[in-house]
Amino acid sequence: MALSLDHHGILAAAHFCGDGRLRPSNLLQNREMTNGPVTRDLDTVDHALLAAVQRDGRATLAELAEAIQLSVSATRARLRMLEQNRVITSYAARVDAEALGYTLRAVVRMKVHGSLYDNVAHVLEQRPQIVRCLRVTGESCYVMEIVAAGMKDLEAITSDLARIGSITTDLVYEIVADKPTPSLPVDASRRT
Repeated sequence: MALSLDHHGILAAAHFCGDGRLRPSNLLQNREMTNGPVTRDLDTVDHALLAAVQRDGRATLAELAEAIQLSVSATRARLRMLEQNRVITSYAARVDAEALGYTLRAVVRMKVHGSLYDNVAHVLEQRPQIVRCLRVTGESCYVMEIVAAGMKDLEAITSDLARIGSITTDLVYEIVADKPTPSLPVDASRRT
């Protein structure tokens, strides 16, 4: 298990490869990322439980059971199933990045060519301030979110990235929306 800041500047326990390390294979899209390992459809009770857990990750089983109107044992069984099927992937505390001294937040788009793809994982391992890295379609190969202690810190991180590919950096003025994953897909929620 490794501790890192997520894309919201939240300190989180992360299991990148089961041992807390990020490897190049994690940067490649695979079947698990697109299709997910859910073995059955989630029902309305599962969605209510997911919403309750996202509202308060420290809620007791009794509080969750009350929120979804099930017994504690039935709630425990559903929670365990959601964890085993990797619908719930972790529990984390939200930590203010500025309180830790990260006064800047930036979004970096990077285009990488050829054999340099393998170097991306190395920079991610060396630079914990890169709190989110997405492999994307379009002109860029990656979009990253970085928290930095100041301009010199940001410059050092972006210099490492520029050795791998061409980058564009934007500073973030404010986080306008910081929402959890909706418990129901938008199309499904419109049908109910």
